[in-house]
Amino acid sequence: MGKKPKNKNIKRYISIAVRIIVSVGLFATLIILNLKNLANIPELLKSLNIGFVLIGILFYFFGIALESPRWHSLLTAHNIFIPQTYLLGSVLIGFFYSTLLPTTVGGDAYRGIDMHRTFKIPLNKNILAIYLGRFLGVISGIIFLIISFCLGMYKHLSKSLTLGFLIVFPIIIFIIVITVIPKKFKIDVLFGKIKFLKRFSNNILEFSNVLDSYKHKGKVVVISFMYSILGNICTFISFYFTGLALKMNVSFLSYLFIVPTTWTISNIPITLGGMGVRESTLVLLLKEFGVSSGSALTFSLIVLITNILIAASGGLVYIIRNAAYRHKKEI
Repeated sequence: MGKKPKNKNIKRYISIAVRIIVSVGLFATLIILNLKNLANIPELLKSLNIGFVLIGILFYFFGIALESPRWHSLLTAHNIFIPQTYLLGSVLIGFFYSTLLPTTVGGDAYRGIDMHRTFKIPLNKNILAIYLGRFLGVISGIIFLIISFCLGMYKHLSKSLTLGFLIVFPIIIFIIVITVIPKKFKIDVLFGKIKFLKRFSNNILEFSNVLDSYKHKGKVVVISFMYSILGNICTFISFYFTGLALKMNVSFLSYLFIVPTTWTISNIPITLGGMGVRESTLVLLLKEFGVSSGSALTFSLIVLITNILIAASGGLVYIIRNAAYRHKKEI
């Protein structure tokens, strides 16, 4: 019996190590493949419009910060009222955990634990709100992706990439549908019979219960969804201004395709905070839209630095909160 916790810890450390290696490996591969373009970066930085970069960073921050009012509205549906300033701090700390810390405690897990520890909120109610918030974010991203395809953004892509999207996209839609109504497709029964999928059975049913708990709270869900839409729009604006700073000839509408695609791929949990995957995806997609390799690489590095800066601000909030908590205990 004593060996199980030890084995569990070993698996955690292996998982962390693998994610670090994959992150570093992908980022190193990106640099190696673009070695010739590194020489162009100093020249691009000289002509960089700093004002546009700062606007881009500001809107990127807004896109993340809008998670706070979305979370707040979903919590109020269960008569849980937490100051939005506190929720914003937790969102930033969660971003810090997800982006910079090599740990199995992700940002969402921290947010759940933090609310439970500080305000004695039942973990299940808070996790329900966080899960649904993430789900609404995914749905809003897919809507923008569909809009971008309707507006002909696929014309910029190579045939192989377009074919890949046409294959993968319906699969994603199907997964979302069966996640929303698993019992209709008897997914819980199927997962229960297959050993490999058995551990996901409870997660599928839990998320179905999340949606059921908000079934009669349509107004709250709509408001939360609008925050998700605004969050995406802020990121589009951020990327657009970053592109303008580099004098890239990429239309605003192009980011309706680039951003959701990049976020979907970078959310695959194989690296730390999507690092490496995000930058590689951005470079690939921007080149599809006619951006030079040097500009695409510089763009991805600016996005990486922006993520690190915002994550660092979350780390600062974490330090201040801990200092205030210790001071309060001493008093």
